[in-house]
Parts: sequence; structure tokens; C-alpha cells
Amino acid sequence: MNTMPATGETIGSPRTLATSGARVPFDYEAIYKLPKSARYFNVSVLWIAYYPHLVRLLYALRIRHEVVTLLSLAFGLTAAGILGSHPSAASLVLAAILVHLKDVFDASDGSLARLTNTGHRIGRFLDTIGDGIVFTALIAAIAWNTIETGASASTTLVWAGATWLSLFLQCSYFNFYHLHYTSVSGAVSASRLDERDASNGHSTLPARTLYGLLHAVYVLWFAWQDSLIRQLDRLSLDTVRKRDHHDESLADHWYKSRGFLIANSALCYGTHAFILILCLLAGHPNWFFPAVAVGMNLYFAAIIAARTVYFRGVA
Repeated sequence: MNTMPATGETIGSPRTLATSGARVPFDYEAIYKLPKSARYFNVSVLWIAYYPHLVRLLYALRIRHEVVTLLSLAFGLTAAGILGSHPSAASLVLAAILVHLKDVFDASDGSLARLTNTGHRIGRFLDTIGDGIVFTALIAAIAWNTIETGASASTTLVWAGATWLSLFLQCSYFNFYHLHYTSVSGAVSASRLDERDASNGHSTLPARTLYGLLHAVYVLWFAWQDSLIRQLDRLSLDTVRKRDHHDESLADHWYKSRGFLIANSALCYGTHAFILILCLLAGHPNWFFPAVAVGMNLYFAAIIAARTVYFRGVA
């Protein structure tokens, strides 16, 4: 979730003594993004509920979060390579294990960064771009494998495109509301609601150069998705408000609703990884396409409709 320590900037409270190399005892609470009083149940980590223990092990081994991020990327790309090369039943099981490892290491790197106070904006972008690369590679590999088995190329590519778009918009929707909630909860985050601002404060030329490159890639790949979700949110909120009446307390409650945050969390990458794992274990990777492009989109639409109906009742 965070990577590449090209700067000295950190996020959160100090967990290490940089000058002496001494470490404080493992602080279990420090691995979470939100304070205990503001925490909500995140459905997407249900499938990797043991990840805090992995963080404890990584911390004890003094493995940096940058390495964990790269391992997550490597696991995901290796799984994609397997899926694109006529996998056997045993290979599909191996790919499922690798997707799981990608997911659990992806959850652990950010926690490790918070624990050791070594997170930074470069890592924020590299983590998100890495997720984008992995899921794009996985979708492309499934499409290639499906076509190779004799399926229609045009139909398969339509399914793959719909799945790719659906997956990223679903996760962007979750991220939008999570970041709003993080902001109102007073928690510190390396992510921003509007990432188009390129300011970063890095002091060295290599850091500024790397940050600028990653920021440009992020804006090209993800900024339009964030913009669509902002517009969807504005439209949804406007349909709830009474005509010519902008109730700030309603908007505040709109972003603080833990019930909808829990529902939204099922749209995150972790759930997509779990669905893919089930499809791989079933021996049908191509089932991932309708599961995301149809099933998850129906769930996505249901959340939007339920949010609108519920808040109309309290407006």
C-alpha cells in the first residue's frame, strides 16, 4: 500500500527511532487506518482476516513495506502469467493461492508503513498503480485464455472491457466514501479526495521526478474515474436534498453513515480478488467476468438506490 522511500516525509505517529535504529514494541492498534472509535467493519478484508499477524511477522523480521508492496505486485503478475498460459487444474489452484497472497500482502504493506511511520505519497501512488496493473493483467490473461479455448474473441473482449471498467469504478466508489469518512474522523492518510494536485513537498530531485511520473500516470489512469464518482455522488445527494435547500447536517450524515460504509467496502479490490479465487478453484476463470460486470454491478446499483431511498427519509 505504500512503497519507495525516496523522501524523508512520513505519515502518522513515530514508531521508530531513526537515529538509533531502536524500535518500540509492536503496537497492534497502529496498523489500522482509523482510530478505534471511528473504525467500521471492512468486508473486503474478511477473506484475509489474519493479515495483522502477517504484519506482526514482517515487523519482527524488519522487512520494509516497500518490499511487501513489490511482493504483492509479483504475486499478482505471476498469477496472471499462469492464467495466460493454458493452465491445468493444478495451475489454477496455484494461481488462486498467488492471488490470495497478492491480496494479503497488499493489505499488509500500508499497515506496516503506518506501524513504522515510513509511509509517503510516492508509495500511495505506486500502490494504486500496482493494483491497477495487476488486475488489468489478470483480466487480460483470463480473456486470452478464454479466446484460446475457442470462445468468440469479440464477445470475450466486450466482457473483459466491461469487467475492467466495472471493477475500477466499483473500487473508486468505495474509496471516495472511505476518504470522506477518514477526513471527518480526523485520521491521517496518504490519499487525497482530489489527487489532481501535484504538490508533494519532496526535497530531492530523484524523489520529485519519481513522484511527478507516478502522479502523471495516476491522473491519466484514475483521475477520470474519481471525477465520475464525484459527479455521481453530487447527483445522488442533490436528489435527496429538498429543492433549493442545502442542509449541511444531511451532507455530514451522508458521509458518516457506517452502515453504508460497510456495504461500500464489499466493492473494494479484496472482494474482487476473493471472487476471482473462487472462480479459479472452480476451474472457470472466465466466470469472473459476469460475476463482476453483472453481479457486482447489481450490488453497486443497489447500494446507490438504497442510499438515496434511506436519506430521502431523513432529509
